[in-house]
Amino acid sequence: MMPFAMRALDLAPTAIERGGGVWGRSGAVPPQSQLTPGRVTRVGSLTRERMQRAPGRSAEVHSVFERAINLLWSDGRLLTLQGPGRLGAPFAVALSRLPEGGAVAPGMRLDPAAFDWGAAETVDVHMPPGPLGFPVDALMCPPVGASIATPARALERALASRDGGAVVAAARGLIGLGEGLTPAGDDCLVGALAVLHRLAPGWLSEDSRITEALAAAARTRTTDIARDFLLEALAGRFAESVLAVVTAESVLSAKLAAERLARVGATSGADTLGGIRLACRALERGSGA
Repeated sequence: MMPFAMRALDLAPTAIERGGGVWGRSGAVPPQSQLTPGRVTRVGSLTRERMQRAPGRSAEVHSVFERAINLLWSDGRLLTLQGPGRLGAPFAVALSRLPEGGAVAPGMRLDPAAFDWGAAETVDVHMPPGPLGFPVDALMCPPVGASIATPARALERALASRDGGAVVAAARGLIGLGEGLTPAGDDCLVGALAVLHRLAPGWLSEDSRITEALAAAARTRTTDIARDFLLEALAGRFAESVLAVVTAESVLSAKLAAERLARVGATSGADTLGGIRLACRALERGSGA
């Protein structure tokens, strides 16, 4: 699970009472939240662009978790509100504080433009191309889980040989594989894509059929949250915890970043780290290094 697939707050699965009205699965129109807008402290560069393209449009609350609120934005993709700190998703916005538990529920509408964006730091969540600043063996992590081991090994072989068709087949086998709002297979693939954008940035763009096939699979074979992590990864955008590992400039910084990533979610960070190491080894072997 990724950080926005954590234990959900108990917000009544069928109906929520707000201001005397009841809404939920009955089909009633969801209320507009009356929350006092908070202050945005950090925001991804693309998220700021999304806000500028659609100012003043409210978004429906997709899901609510202990540390994040996912909004379904007008472009059909997710926008995540989180607390202070590193952006846990490339489509996340860090607030000075999250609303208290129970104040927001799925189906409500929030207007992201109502938050105070004035002093927000803009974060570049794109993976910059470049070499690794550490040996692959510095990334100490358990092997990928047994549930995804077979397609993960197939992906490693396909990446080593730069066989586009085999990469698509193996990646499709990973998408949606496992439990949770971001299954283990998706997390592993996000990690592998981070390495591809770092070490072989031109390879994915040389044949658009690869990214198109994987994007189509992401839209139909997995959860909404995992879908957006994958679509962002295909475009070269990642959570800050992933960027910190792949762009580390020394063994020490790589180890520290890997330790932080491994602690994300129940197993999500570890699965992502497994995908990073898998792809690093595959590309290293393919280059004959």
